[in-house]
This record gives sequence, C-alpha cells and structure tokens, in this order.
Amino acid sequence: MDFCLTEQDGPILTVTMNNPDKLNALIPDSHAQMAAIFRDFEADTTLRIAILTGAGRAFCAGSDISAYVAGTNRPLPPEGGGGLTHYHSRTKPVIAAVNGLAMGGGFEIALACDIIVADERASFALPEPKVGAAAMGGGLVQLARKLPASVAMQLALTSSRIDATRAYALGLVSELAPAGQVLAIAKAMAWQIVAGAPLAVAASRHIVQCTLDGASRDMLDREETALRQRVMASADFTEGMAAFMAKRSPTWTGH
Repeated sequence: MDFCLTEQDGPILTVTMNNPDKLNALIPDSHAQMAAIFRDFEADTTLRIAILTGAGRAFCAGSDISAYVAGTNRPLPPEGGGGLTHYHSRTKPVIAAVNGLAMGGGFEIALACDIIVADERASFALPEPKVGAAAMGGGLVQLARKLPASVAMQLALTSSRIDATRAYALGLVSELAPAGQVLAIAKAMAWQIVAGAPLAVAASRHIVQCTLDGASRDMLDREETALRQRVMASADFTEGMAAFMAKRSPTWTGH
C-alpha cells in the first residue's frame, strides 16, 4: 500500500500519513516511501516547504509492532525513520502538523521536523521501553536538545505522555491549534515562511540548525560570514530592497 498521500499547493507540499485504521502506524515499507518523498521534495525547485500530518485521529502511533513479531520489518533508509530522522543534509523546512497521537517513532518523526504545530488534543510519548526497545531513532537526542533536562529524562525513562498544552508551555510545540484546525494553522505558517526570500530562509534555517547541533562559535562565525555574503550578493536581496522602497510585494527568484 502507499503509506502517504501528497498534495502540492504552489510551493507547499502536504504529506499525509494514511493508515488511519492503525493510527497511521508505520508499516514495513513506509520509511522508504517517505524517504523517497522527502528526497524528491528537496530536489524539486518548485517546492519550498513541506507539512507532515496524519489521516484520522492520530499523527502516527509509531511502528506497527506486528511487523517485528512476524519478522517482516525492513532496515531503515539512510534518511532514517519517516525519511526524516537522519536526513541531516536537508535544507528545506518541514512543519509537523500533529493532529493527534504522536507515539514512539511517530514522535521521533515529529521531533525531526523544524517546527511542531499541535492540535490541542494531541499528545506525545516515547513508550519504547515498555516493549523492550528504546527510542534510538533520534528521539532521545531531540528530547534532550529541545526540552529542559529533567523533563527530557522523565519522558525518556518513564515512557509517560506529555499533552499538547504542556508541550506548548515547554516550547516543544510552537503553535497550539484549536481542535481540528492544526493543518490550517500549519498552512498559514507555511505561507508566512514562503513570503521570505528562499536563500534568506535557507540561510536562517541553516544557522539555527548549526547552533542546535552544537557548532562552535568559530564555526558559526564562518558560516554566518559566508551566508551573509551569499545572501547580500543575491538578486533577491536587490529585489527585496527595491520592493521595500517601492512599497510593493517582492518577486523572488531564489537567486
């Protein structure tokens, strides 16, 4: 089966995990399918941002345990779980529109996205230890990076759930959506992002990501200098300044 549905709206790609009868549990082929989707997204010059969500009442309940029991599970692609958890060379932003449960691998995939928008009814957990496993798909690393140390350790060791309201209060979730509105809010945010110049958005994302990855001050200075020169030498920089002075909307070319 095709695990994901995709829809393009101008520069925005919406990817929907589509296994609602099993709360969008990750089937054996799902990771490879999603990796292909996000590789194509990265390569497609007409696309600037992706939104990842789930069909039905869940974002993703994690791996389909029956595949492990039956021995039909497959190795992850180089890009990792959901084609995202280890896709470190990705340059375009991805928003997770978490519409419901995000458990185990589903939570790890959400954590691998650049921004999390969550339905007020959503909840998150890494319950792997309860079935003898551990969240080694990047989830533990991301928890420690994005949450206070004591909270990250609590969630990692107890497998307890955190609801969307608390996740928002802790800064894990950037926007809390009224019930049923998470995709609309994620799309509105995506349009805000694409209103910026492509090179400037990519440069901004890169510097924030380098900082989160623990880059040294010297490395950050070098990266900032190189990117500043590239952005300010671009045609889009000239266009942006001209549009501002003329009080009109800019027309970006990505160059």
